[in-house]
Order: sequence, then structure tokens, then C-alpha cells
Amino acid sequence: MPLFAVYAPDYTDDEAVQRRLAVRQSHLEAAAKNKAIKVGGAMLAPNEALETQDAERKMIGSMMILECDSYADAKKMIESDIYWTGNVWDKEKTVIRPFVSAKPL
Repeated sequence: MPLFAVYAPDYTDDEAVQRRLAVRQSHLEAAAKNKAIKVGGAMLAPNEALETQDAERKMIGSMMILECDSYADAKKMIESDIYWTGNVWDKEKTVIRPFVSAKPL
């Protein structure tokens, strides 16, 4: 089955983080049940966010690999996610592309 890479940055307005946090638990629960999501998680800023335990960490978007029958199915999955409908992910900047993995997932 085809794979799709998804780059979904968050909006950057002042309320973006609050919108993400308000629906985060629902998003995580739905993602945990979705077998089409092969890997996924939050993108962090700044780039040094994981270098030390007390480093600043801010969620700024999501990355994932989906296994779907078609691009249309991948797009439908993203557009039905609460991060999409809840205006967390930036609809103009979200990218879905066919993906070929060099390693098994």
C-alpha cells in the first residue's frame, strides 16, 4: 500500500498554541487508534529542544507517515483530523507527498 509523508506546521498566531493544547488529547486518542498512521509526532522549536532536559520546547507542527490506498484518502484523513478542523495546522502550508521508505516501517 502506498505511503505518504505529511508536513503539517501549526499556525503562528498568538492563540495557536492554546488551540493545539485544547484538542491535543482528542487528537492523540484518535491517532493511537488509526492504523494508517505508521509514525507521527510533534515538530519542536528551537532546533536545540532535545539537547538538554531543561531546554525550551515548543510544539510548532506535526510530521507523519501515512499508509493509505491513495492520495485522496491521505488528504481526507488529514482534513478530518481535529488539528485541521480546529485550526491548529496551517491549511496553506500543510504538505502531503507520496513517500518511498528506504527502510521498512
